[in-house]
Amino acid sequence: MAYESVKIREVVERAVAHSWSIPEFQRGFVWKSTQVRDLAESLWYDYPIGSILVWNSTGPAEEQVARDAQRPRLWVVDGQQRTTALCILSGRKPYWWPTAEEWHKTLKKYDIRFDVHAKEPPFFLVANAAIRKAHGDRYVPLTKLLVLDTAKEQDQKSLEGLAKAVKLQGFCDSMDAMEVYTRLDRVRKIREKEMVTITVDHELEDVVEIFSRLNSRGTRVTEADIYLGVVAARNPGWVRDTFLPYLKQLAQVGFDLDPNLLFRCITGVGSRRVRFREIADSFWDADSVVPVWMRTQEAWKRLISRFREFGILSNRPMPTEAALVTMISLIDKFDDQNKFSLSLYWFLQASRFGRYSGSGTTSLEEDLREIHEAGSLEEAVKRLIKRVSVPDTPFKPEDFYEREYTAGRFWPFFMYLLAYRRKAQDWDEHGHRIGFEGAELLADFRPQFHHIFPKKYLEGNVDDSLIDAVANIAVIGPSINIRISAKSPLDYVERYQITPDKLRQQLIDPEFTKVSFTGFDGWLRQRAEALANAGNEFMAELKGSL
Repeated sequence: MAYESVKIREVVERAVAHSWSIPEFQRGFVWKSTQVRDLAESLWYDYPIGSILVWNSTGPAEEQVARDAQRPRLWVVDGQQRTTALCILSGRKPYWWPTAEEWHKTLKKYDIRFDVHAKEPPFFLVANAAIRKAHGDRYVPLTKLLVLDTAKEQDQKSLEGLAKAVKLQGFCDSMDAMEVYTRLDRVRKIREKEMVTITVDHELEDVVEIFSRLNSRGTRVTEADIYLGVVAARNPGWVRDTFLPYLKQLAQVGFDLDPNLLFRCITGVGSRRVRFREIADSFWDADSVVPVWMRTQEAWKRLISRFREFGILSNRPMPTEAALVTMISLIDKFDDQNKFSLSLYWFLQASRFGRYSGSGTTSLEEDLREIHEAGSLEEAVKRLIKRVSVPDTPFKPEDFYEREYTAGRFWPFFMYLLAYRRKAQDWDEHGHRIGFEGAELLADFRPQFHHIFPKKYLEGNVDDSLIDAVANIAVIGPSINIRISAKSPLDYVERYQITPDKLRQQLIDPEFTKVSFTGFDGWLRQRAEALANAGNEFMAELKGSL
């Protein structure tokens, strides 16, 4: 382990010149513009900004970006955010940045300015439209101050010229030109500040373990982040060129998954395990993981297609995402398109009763073993249902009457599925079917939930525990803008011309607008009973003769 004190300009130069690079298991740049501003301010105040951990690799490693034949041995393992931020402040593109076009967009987004006229903090600002339009040189871009002229004399002259311009423009009235120069020079000397780099030459498995124990501004690195490193070592280029792009493809069709979940799908299909540490490193060798990866991709393709038939267009409204691992394994092994409803039946029961709410990894591995040992989809689903804590329990009116829709994610999700199944139309003027725009099924559709009897209308007039009841909720699309006031339901029903058919599609009696406060409890019970009946009918249809 070696320690070195390096200047900020040297850190930037190493990133730009490709002396340092970023391994493919590192995450991208995620700092906010305010964090970049704070970094500049810390350097201005001479505050410590932490060290950079660099890995001196002795074996092959793959980069996040590969464009030339140069393969550096020094990799930034911890400190990528700060290193990239320093490059942004200096206006110099690090080698690992994807494209020049993206870099220009980044410089515009992270436009940090120094307020030379300010007499007290804040001295550093994230430029907004007003700052960019301001007359003169009051708000000086740090990229202008930190640019490094190879000729020291010219570097000094440019700063002197800026100081004189500031004075001529009427700023810094309490200072002369030399004092303005000194203030600007103090910012420029950020380039000469020093920070510590720590270089380690451990094996990659040790490096990712070090990486996992480090915190970056309080954000703990996930287990998937660690194993991205292990996989990168076993199968160079696969993470960068295959795994991460596929995550983006899934997000584009509505399924924005955590890398950890997709990893579990792969290991679930290939080894029936989801605890990464228990999986042999050889599993990630190309000849082993590539066939499993192909099966996993095909299973995801089929799962998304099957989900869409039931209106499930995104993972965001799902009560649990862990169950997706089991669904992928079911499809991979059995792929019975005509009986997908059985898998969905299990998915809803597992979600309703919190199958993975406790020890998720233990439950997942139990379920993966059940799938492996089953000889058919029917047998697998029967085995899985037995592991649900309260299997095959029918819905009761109380489920929709006594439970608040905010108590858990299952109930809003299930309400949406019922509305979709009944081909409910949205309540806007277009009347598209929920989940659709015209005849086109929308990817990444996000349902919204609307109080049938408005909250403000009910507050103080009925039992508060009933206001947010599931039975008082209707499903609408994300684009509709129904403004609910404290007036009676009749107000918005008439204003938005919500037809009786649209109300009946969501099991709402069109006469509900005539219900008084004293009749609200009875109306809520009636709708809860209708929802319970519809829910049981839906589940029976999915279950079939199982």
